[in-house]
Amino acid sequence: MISRLATAQSCAWHWPPSADSHILPFSTPGPSTCLPNYYRCSSGTCVMDTWVCDGYRDCADGSDEEACPSLANVTAASTPTQLGRCDRFEFECHQPKKCIPNWKRCDGHRDCQDGRDEANCPTHSTLTCMSREFQCEDGEACIVLSERCDGFLDCSDESDEKACSDELTVYKVQNLQWTADFSGDVTLTWMRPKKMPSASCVYNVYYRVVGESIWKTLETHSNKTNTVLKVLKPDTTYQVKVQVQCLSKAHNTNDFVTLRTPEGLPDAPRNLQLSLPREAEGVIVGHWAPPIHTHGLIREYIVEYSRSGSKMWASQRAASNFTEINNLLVNTLYTVRVAAVTSRGIGNWSDSKCITTIKGKVIPRPDIHIDSYGENYLSFTLTMESDIKVNGYVVNLFWAFDTHKQERRTLNFRGSILSHKVGNLTAHTSYEISAWAKTDLGDSPLAFEHVMTRGVRPPAPSLKAKAINQTAVECTWTGPRNVVYGIFYATSFLDLYRNPKSLTTSLHNKTVIVSKDEQYLFLVRVVVPYQGPSSDYVVVKMIPDSRLPPRHLHVVHTGKTSVVIKWESPYDSPDQDLLYAIAVKDLIRKTDRSYKVKSRNSTVEYILNKLEPGGKYHIIVQLGNMSKDASIKITTVSLSAPDALKIITENDHVLLFWKSLGLKEKHFNESRGYEIHMYDSAMNITAYLGNTTDNFFKISNLKMGHNYTFTVQARCLFGSQICGEPAILLYDELGSGADASAMQAARSTDVAAVVVPILFLILLSLGVGFAILYTKHRRLQSSFTAFANSHYSSRLGSAIFSSGDDLGEDDEDAPMITGFSDDVPMVIA
Repeated sequence: MISRLATAQSCAWHWPPSADSHILPFSTPGPSTCLPNYYRCSSGTCVMDTWVCDGYRDCADGSDEEACPSLANVTAASTPTQLGRCDRFEFECHQPKKCIPNWKRCDGHRDCQDGRDEANCPTHSTLTCMSREFQCEDGEACIVLSERCDGFLDCSDESDEKACSDELTVYKVQNLQWTADFSGDVTLTWMRPKKMPSASCVYNVYYRVVGESIWKTLETHSNKTNTVLKVLKPDTTYQVKVQVQCLSKAHNTNDFVTLRTPEGLPDAPRNLQLSLPREAEGVIVGHWAPPIHTHGLIREYIVEYSRSGSKMWASQRAASNFTEINNLLVNTLYTVRVAAVTSRGIGNWSDSKCITTIKGKVIPRPDIHIDSYGENYLSFTLTMESDIKVNGYVVNLFWAFDTHKQERRTLNFRGSILSHKVGNLTAHTSYEISAWAKTDLGDSPLAFEHVMTRGVRPPAPSLKAKAINQTAVECTWTGPRNVVYGIFYATSFLDLYRNPKSLTTSLHNKTVIVSKDEQYLFLVRVVVPYQGPSSDYVVVKMIPDSRLPPRHLHVVHTGKTSVVIKWESPYDSPDQDLLYAIAVKDLIRKTDRSYKVKSRNSTVEYILNKLEPGGKYHIIVQLGNMSKDASIKITTVSLSAPDALKIITENDHVLLFWKSLGLKEKHFNESRGYEIHMYDSAMNITAYLGNTTDNFFKISNLKMGHNYTFTVQARCLFGSQICGEPAILLYDELGSGADASAMQAARSTDVAAVVVPILFLILLSLGVGFAILYTKHRRLQSSFTAFANSHYSSRLGSAIFSSGDDLGEDDEDAPMITGFSDDVPMVIA
């Protein structure tokens, strides 16, 4: 809108003409294109679309009044209306008759009842939006896709919030603002998205230090449009955004605000040194090092001093890390300490040092000698070459694992000579040793020594913490075993590193009981046998009593396509119906479904249907007011294995056969098909052979002497999903099987191999025998026919045979065969 106004101002200004004259606008060189709802004159200037064809020459060249439609109430394109009722700056509606301002003509809204004011309007300029933008229906503006269906009206015609389904709806907060108070707390406020169901939605706060890439989450467990952040580092720039979460759906947003947290109390100044000037009495000179963590801009230092035996402290200010304390008593022991000041207030006090105001007397610093050191220890000796009596020593060990805090261990000793071994150190860590001697005249200057322990530094634990009710936080972490961990927690960042509450455990998990419903920071570290690096801190917002999670969520029964779940209410005896929201996330398909159930019972049981056999699901149950959730992961029962898996061996391949799984599995669809896998025991290789919707599968290229195991199971629709149990068959080239089906298949294969050749030989022998018999038969028939014809008597018309003796012609009793003739040959079959 700002750019639109700027462009409009660069165009010709429209001044209303007086009744006596028509003032032409001053034209300036215009842009090559005009914004939407603007008309480009021939001269290049831009005027509003509503000024086109309104009877006034708004363009210097009059192009806005050319080629205008003829209206009954317009006598000329360039003259005002002359209806006698409306003046020249008004437009007359006919049904019913009334006058409206000219600027309402062609503004996209029907101001006349008959719509006459929106008739014959000029075509608006075409607006082209980018691929990641949404174009308003009136063509006036383009908005980013994330503003579509976000609960706020970004288009003037409200088209960005029309036809918003549950999938398209994105609830995004707007007008996110922040304020900070003197205590260091930051208060966030925002506007609730329109139409957002407050009963089933809460807000989550995301924050990160500017320059970091990972957002940290703070669950508010609340649907209020404000929250107070008490866990941020002081004097640090953050990016903060607020996300809406409705049941199992989180509505993403990229809009964030940048804020600067208030200054905090600074750490104590370091290495306070006291000395006496040689030229003056009753004066103490002090200097020190600034704090490592100032948590803001140091305005000044406060120096306090007290005479020995007095309970009163005097103070003075110092602009830098140096001061002189004057007008002190001579030969008197004084104690001095110093603190830094920021806008938040006075920080921690340094170590107190003592000195006696004796002119010209100087206390030397002690000598530090490192005797030895290893991975978790170091030995040193302290001596002091002086005639001043030494009453003891104070030794500080400083080290740092991260930028949050410099850690310190203070040791106090008595005696003038000291040899000591310090244990419980961390491998590969730099330690600074500072020591001073306590004498009758006061404290000596500081002596320093540095040493790096040997070995490899252990990694920092990785901590996860979440609230499980109003006062309990469940902490889990990773790290080495056989050590003792310390868990530290506080309600603010500074307290976490200065004065935290703590407990110890040798486990990798612990439930911590806190005192109240508050925001807490947690970290964990090894404390024995060394003080190791700490985990990153985790922020936990305790759950209000009204948003406790369901208890004891578990599975009662698991089937192929259904699961029965059961849980207890968050409260022992609910006095009203509780609305539960159940989210079912399909871990294979990457989809989710939501259900709702009302119950006043202390125990609730619910059946989830329409699941996939062998599917993997994440089930989340929570109250409808977006309480903390209880969740479990389940795997539905797989389909059974196909029956009667058999094998038939061919010359160059084998065939696997099995019964259709649809015969006994009503949940199995044949279009799902089967998967075939093969295991080669000789090569120790498992291979996926393919899939089929038939009940057989051809396998080729098997190697001689290898044993194979074939498996057939219902086909997986998605990767890594267990769809059905496998049917297994062991096969080798000799035909032996590991189970009954394999042995039966092998026997059938052997019998076929023997019987088929024998039957072939028998049939071949029978065929040859019949051929020989037929040949002999034809030869015998030919011989007999020739013999019979040789005994044929044409006179008698018959053949006469004798037994060897001659027969008489007149012997009528002689054997005779009739029916033969020269024309009719005899055939004996």
